[in-house]
Amino acid sequence: MTIRVMIVDDVPETCANISKLLSFDEEIEVVGIANNGKEAIDLMEKARPDVLLMDINMPVMDGIEATEKISVAHPEASIIMTTVQGELDYIKKAMVAGARDYLVKPFTADQLISSIKKIHQLDRRKNRRKAPAALSSKPKSIAVYSPKGGIGTTTIAVNLAVMMHQLTGKRVALLDMDLQSSDIGVMLDLKLNKTISDIVQNIGYLDQDLMHDYMYKHSSGIDVLLAPPEPQYAELVKPEYIEKILKVLKQQYDFIVMDTPCSLDAFSIALLNQSDEVLMVLALELTTVRRVKKTLDLFKDLGVQGNIRYVLNRSSEEIGLNRREVEKHLGITIDNHISSNGRVTVNALNKGVPFVINTPTARISDEMKKLALNCAGTVQEKKKKSLFSF
Repeated sequence: MTIRVMIVDDVPETCANISKLLSFDEEIEVVGIANNGKEAIDLMEKARPDVLLMDINMPVMDGIEATEKISVAHPEASIIMTTVQGELDYIKKAMVAGARDYLVKPFTADQLISSIKKIHQLDRRKNRRKAPAALSSKPKSIAVYSPKGGIGTTTIAVNLAVMMHQLTGKRVALLDMDLQSSDIGVMLDLKLNKTISDIVQNIGYLDQDLMHDYMYKHSSGIDVLLAPPEPQYAELVKPEYIEKILKVLKQQYDFIVMDTPCSLDAFSIALLNQSDEVLMVLALELTTVRRVKKTLDLFKDLGVQGNIRYVLNRSSEEIGLNRREVEKHLGITIDNHISSNGRVTVNALNKGVPFVINTPTARISDEMKKLALNCAGTVQEKKKKSLFSF
C-alpha cells in the first residue's frame, strides 16, 4: 500500500531534496508540499497524507502549532518533525504537540524512509485496534442504473458521490461496479493498481481492515473502489459477494454510491436488490424510453425490491420527447433532471476532475446539488412489495 507523504518546510531546496529522496522508494508518494504550517492545514483535506514531514521553524505558523492543530483535526495522520535543532526541549515540545518521531537535519535517505515506514506501520496497527467510530445515521446504498448504455450513469455517480460528501461532510464511498467497461478511474485520474478483483480473491478474510487497504482516498474527500483493469477479471466478482462487500462498507460509510452496468444479469440484479435506493437514469429519446418500459416490466417479474428515484439526464426543452408524455407512458414521476452541457462535462472528463469541482457554479452542478440533497434524505426501509409496484 502506498504511503502518502506531505512535506512542510519553508526552504524550497529542502522540499525538493526530500521529494527527490522519497521518489526512489516505490512505496512512498509525495502528495503535497507546503511552505508553512498554515499552508499544511489548508492542504490536508485535499492531499489527505498518511505522514507529514514537518519542519519546526517556519514563518506564518511554525511546526509546533501546526502539529497541535493537525493532530486534533486529523488524528489519522502521523507527523514526523524535522529541524536543525537537536535540543531536548525541542523534542519534548514536538512530542507534546502530537509528533510521532523526530529527525535532526541533515538526515540520510535511509533514516528518512525508515522513520516514515516505521511510524506509518505502528499508527496503522494502533488505529485498527480502535473501535470504528459510529456512523451519524443509518448507512444508505444507492445504485445508479440505466438499461441503456452511454446515458451518463458514470458521470452522475461520480459527481453525486462528491457532492454528497461536500454537502453533508459524511463518509462517502464510490463503487465502480460496471466491471466490463469501467470509467471511474479515468474520470478521477486514479491509477489502477488495486481493484475489487483483489478483494474477492480474499473474500473469506474480508473485514474493515482489508476493505480499507483497497479503497482509494480521492482528493475530493470520497473513497473509491475501482473495477478490474481488464474485463476478464470481472468473472471473479460473483453475485454472492455483493452482500458481504456492502455489509462491510456499511460499517465504515454513511453513503455508498454504485455505478452499475446496463446489462440485466444475476450480478446487476444482486446490486439492485442490495441497494436502499435505485436511481433510474433515462433520456427523452425513444430507444431509452422503450428499454426503461421493458425493464420495469421485467423487474416486476423478477421481484427486485427497494426504492426508486427517476433521473432525467441531458434534459433539454428544445429536443427530445415530451417529458409529461414520457411520465404518463411509463407511469412514473421524474424526480430530478440534469441538463445537457457537453462543454462542462467533457472538459471535466479530460481533466480527470468531477464537474461539480471543476465548474461548481454551472447550472448542471446546481442540479447535481439538488439530486444529492434528495438522495441524502432519510433512509426508508425496503418495501416488501416490488420496487415497481404502483
